[in-house]
Amino acid sequence: MRHLAPRPVERPWGGSGLGFGPGVGEVWLAEAPLLVKLLDPAAWLSVQVHPPHAYALRVEGKPGKHEAWYVLAPGEIVYGFARPVGPEEVRRRALEGSLGEVLHRVRVVPGQVVYLPAGTVHALGPGVRVYEVQTPSDLTYRLYDYGRPRELHLEKALEVARLEPTPLLGATPEPVEGGERLLSTPFFHLYRYPLRGRLSLRSELPLLLTLLEGEARLGEEVLHPPATLLLEPGEGVELRGEGLLLGASPPAP
Repeated sequence: MRHLAPRPVERPWGGSGLGFGPGVGEVWLAEAPLLVKLLDPAAWLSVQVHPPHAYALRVEGKPGKHEAWYVLAPGEIVYGFARPVGPEEVRRRALEGSLGEVLHRVRVVPGQVVYLPAGTVHALGPGVRVYEVQTPSDLTYRLYDYGRPRELHLEKALEVARLEPTPLLGATPEPVEGGERLLSTPFFHLYRYPLRGRLSLRSELPLLLTLLEGEARLGEEVLHPPATLLLEPGEGVELRGEGLLLGASPPAP
C-alpha cells in the first residue's frame, strides 16, 4: 500500500475551496492506474469533448479519455446540447461566441455522479467542486473557451462529439464490501465508503482510496482530506474514525 502525495496546480480559473490556497484549480491525487483529481473552478471551464480510444489511437497515436465526476459542491454544468445541432452551426457559434445558446445546462448537487463517456460535450461551472476520475490520458478537444486566448480544436472535436441531447443518467448504487459501487463502466469503477468507526477493505484490483471528509486513523497515523492510498491487488486496509472515502479502480483485465 502506498501513500500518494497530492499535487496542487494553480490555474487562472482556480478557486479557493480545496484547502491549498487561492487560485488552486486542481489537486492531482493519482496518475496511475487512473487519473484522479479534485477540481475547483471559480469561472466556467472550457466547453470540451474527449475522443474515444479508437479515434485517439488512429489520429493521435495514444488512448482516448472517459471520465466521471462526483459532485462536492452544487452549481451548473454543461452536459451535451439542448437540441440537435449540426457541425456547421456548432462551428459558427463557437467562432462567433454564441455556442452557449444551444448547450444543455444542468444543476448538480453534492453526492451526484456525472458520467462523461468520450464524445460527451461538457463543462464545469463556477463553484462546482468535483472529484474527477478518468482514464490516464491528456486528450481534450476544446470547442469553446469564452473568448480566452487558447487554442480551439474545432475540427477534431466535431469529428467525435455527439451533437444531440444526451440524457444525464442517475447512478444506481450497488452494495459492496464496506460501502457501495456508484458507477461501473468498461473503463473504471467508482465506489463510496462511509467511515463510521471502523472500515476494513480488501480489493482484488488496484484501488485508489481518497479521504474526502472527516478524519481517519491508519494504525497510529492520522489521515486528513485529501489523503489518498493506492492498494495493489490483494492488499487490505483497516481505517478507524469518521468520514467519507471514495474509491476508484480499473476494470478487471
